[in-house]
Amino acid sequence: MIESVKIPNKVQKPKIIVNTSSWINLFRVDLTDYLVESFYIFVTPKVNKEILEGKEFAEDAKIFEKLSNEGYIRVVIPKVIQEEIKHEISISSGEIEIIAYAMEKEDRMVLIDDSKVYQVMERFNLKYISSANIVVDAYLTKRINKDRAYRLLEVLRRVLKDEVIDKAKEVLKNA
Repeated sequence: MIESVKIPNKVQKPKIIVNTSSWINLFRVDLTDYLVESFYIFVTPKVNKEILEGKEFAEDAKIFEKLSNEGYIRVVIPKVIQEEIKHEISISSGEIEIIAYAMEKEDRMVLIDDSKVYQVMERFNLKYISSANIVVDAYLTKRINKDRAYRLLEVLRRVLKDEVIDKAKEVLKNA
């Protein structure tokens, strides 16, 4: 008789809704592979369209398209754009779809690098992180070393607010 072996449950990856600028920023610091390996990735139709508009000339868009075609990135559509956010964010932006979807699906966090949107997300108690947080996470999970994490944060300083970078560096310093 064959004895059954109990295999421990694999840890579920967190679910994350990604914004266009965050995707580009993580490509800039060569962490798109880390993102795919560490998270279930979702985008909204507007974000999908924004990124894919560059597929003829931008390497990040080509990689995004490949990963989407392979099923690593899924397009999700919010059921409704809630009235309370329509006056907060431009109706034509990808951010409004992201916030609407995050409000519907509380088990998802948002990866967004637009500090104006942070205030809206906080008002609605939505979970969000920035690309700087992904750099810190990559270090904490031993995918990159501390020196590289500091270098990547400096690259992101060009596109993120100083306080976001400084807070991430403080976490690295104390880790």
